Amino acid sequence: MPSNFLKLGDWLYILPLAALGLALGITGYMNCGDCTAVGVGAGGGHATFVQAIARTLALIKASGTFPLDRDHWMLFLAQIIMPALAFFGAFKLVLQNIRRDARVLWARRLRDHTIVCGLGSTGHQIVDSFSDVGRAVVVVALSADTPEAAACERRHIAVLQGNASQPLVLKQAGLKHANSVVVACGSDGTNLEISMRVRDALRGLTDRTVKILPELRSEWLYDQIKNQNAGALDSRETQFQIFNLNINAARMLLRADIFQQPFPNVMPRPHLLFAGFGQMGAEVLVRAALCNFALPSQKLSATILDERGSSSIASAQVRAAGVEQIADIKFNTCQFAPDDLSWQDTATAELRNKAPLAVIVALRDDDVALNTAIHLRKMLDTMGSFYCPVYVRVRRQQKLGEFLSQLETQSLFGDRLRPFGSLSRLTDPAALLDESLDILARAAHQVWLDENGQSDSPAAVPWEKLSEFHKQNNRAMADFIPVRLRCCGYRLNDTRSTPIVLGEADVEKLAALEHWRWCQELQALGWQYAEVRDDFLMRHNRLVEWDALPDGVKDYNRGMARKLPQITEAAGMSLCREQLIFADELDQITSDASAQLVILADPRNAQDWHRARGLALERNGKIWALVPDGSSPRLFQRLEMAGPDLLERWLSERQSEALRQQRDAR
Repeated sequence: MPSNFLKLGDWLYILPLAALGLALGITGYMNCGDCTAVGVGAGGGHATFVQAIARTLALIKASGTFPLDRDHWMLFLAQIIMPALAFFGAFKLVLQNIRRDARVLWARRLRDHTIVCGLGSTGHQIVDSFSDVGRAVVVVALSADTPEAAACERRHIAVLQGNASQPLVLKQAGLKHANSVVVACGSDGTNLEISMRVRDALRGLTDRTVKILPELRSEWLYDQIKNQNAGALDSRETQFQIFNLNINAARMLLRADIFQQPFPNVMPRPHLLFAGFGQMGAEVLVRAALCNFALPSQKLSATILDERGSSSIASAQVRAAGVEQIADIKFNTCQFAPDDLSWQDTATAELRNKAPLAVIVALRDDDVALNTAIHLRKMLDTMGSFYCPVYVRVRRQQKLGEFLSQLETQSLFGDRLRPFGSLSRLTDPAALLDESLDILARAAHQVWLDENGQSDSPAAVPWEKLSEFHKQNNRAMADFIPVRLRCCGYRLNDTRSTPIVLGEADVEKLAALEHWRWCQELQALGWQYAEVRDDFLMRHNRLVEWDALPDGVKDYNRGMARKLPQITEAAGMSLCREQLIFADELDQITSDASAQLVILADPRNAQDWHRARGLALERNGKIWALVPDGSSPRLFQRLEMAGPDLLERWLSERQSEALRQQRDAR
């Protein structure tokens, strides 16, 4: 019998009716001296309680004998209710079998659909996200008697009850004609086990390539798979595409403009404050240190407020054992709860001690995270840091996060409170299946492959067959491209334009920056310098400064730097030079139509501000505005009509003066 034979909605009226029928029958038989029930015993006397129960149950056959008068109305009603309930139960059983067979038949008839194994928080959101954009989905779950399964059925999504590791269940889900299988059962080991069984079930079953996407939440297991140098998991019929939602959330977050610092040599050393840590916070910290701020003058510092205090670094050390070598980290024990704000004193002291570039709230519970983010926003405003953004991880309550963000947003400060990492966005088919985060990485690999496709390198294969180890290398290099371009006065555009040729000075700097990032990555993983390379002992003879590298290694890095315009073009993007102009010098400098215009303006000078706004609107330019020391929000209220889309960042007066001096020194 199906486990959902009688669902909650049925029990709400079946149980009272059954109790009523049973009570009427028992009472009627105990009060009747000449009533019978076929096969249970003759009448001729009042029935005992046990006999009354037996005779009442026998009424299911509609075979009781009793006078049809007002004295026996209870037995009359009981003889109607009991058979009706029996008929209803049989009907439900038949209906359940019909529905199950219909679901199996429907699943087998689907083509190019996605099979989702597991209906936990991730699996259920994947089903919703795929269904919302019209992607056909079949679900395999251990139990079809859950609220999530009922929600899927209401959306006309087939839910097959069974163990996804069984080939028969997979075939019933239409594995032969599926284009992808997402495995999100809540356990990393289970996810990998099912994924490998799916791979085995597909051998000889289809002539297409099916994507298998197991979710891995444990960093150690993810790293084990990531660091394997061959695509051992793949087969002729399958392509493994492991996903970790924390990693994807961190990559999306760190693409925000606040983390893409231009002119790092004149910008203050970046500092991040974390409220809560865990795997999400650890991923943001490590990726920020290894990518966005992997620059000679921009060593990252971070203050971590977490209930575990200094022991919270363990989650980051799993990701990168040498994380404390590439970032200066300070810890403070804080307990975050919606009804306990004692953490505010500690947070206030840390904010006053060192102004952060951004605040990142990475708490497990969405309600607590949003409450904490709102209070941190108010604390920053009280200190005059109204331009410092607060990013809050919100897994499920994305709509609430967006609503609160709108309440905090001002026209000149768009990211005052910004939710990130929602399951709905991370499980979108474009992000999960189409790997939209990897556009640059795929393009970089293809450009390299066009030149080295005939080599014996294990990386000389198409992206789809590339091992996870080499995919991660390409992702790290690609995520760093916008960062080092900004260091050299360039930026990425999302559209193609006439390719530019990089000057040799820029090529040299771009190559040196990539080598620096590579060294930071190895040091974070625990590698050390040695004259002789030893991969087992994690020793490398190239772990040196740029100037100490052999010419052959330098030439390789320079060659890849020269290919950046080609890589961006292959990704559907383009490079353009950044032209920074000061508003008080607009009459003296001619703007370059092929460059991205950036005007640095002081909002206290109404005339310069007006001219900067007009030129930025005319040329599709951007404005960098000063934040005067001790400024009041009233100053910015006067600029409400300045056009928030024009404002790209806020700079201090000291930073503005440093940029002017750097420009004059060239």
